Amino acid sequence: MTFEEEARKKLDRYIGGTESVFREMRVNPPGDESLRKAVESNISLSRQYLADSKYYLDKGDFITALVCIAYCEGLIDACRNLGWLSYEWAFKE
Repeated sequence: MTFEEEARKKLDRYIGGTESVFREMRVNPPGDESLRKAVESNISLSRQYLADSKYYLDKGDFITALVCIAYCEGLIDACRNLGWLSYEWAFKE
């Protein structure tokens, strides 16, 4: 398998898993208004990183696409770790 084939396969997996999380996740907003805004901002930013990842994947820039999806996943995982989001990762093999 070439580098490009392997990169595309991994990115398809990560992007698909992340899209699934966005469809299934539940938001558990904190009571504090400023924290609630922070959650909304992080979700919005993570969606932008997802879109950027797909954009760069389409352009064949696999490294930038991987960096973008990693940022996206990191943001939503941080929110989940704080109890603000509920979801499970379900990656296809």
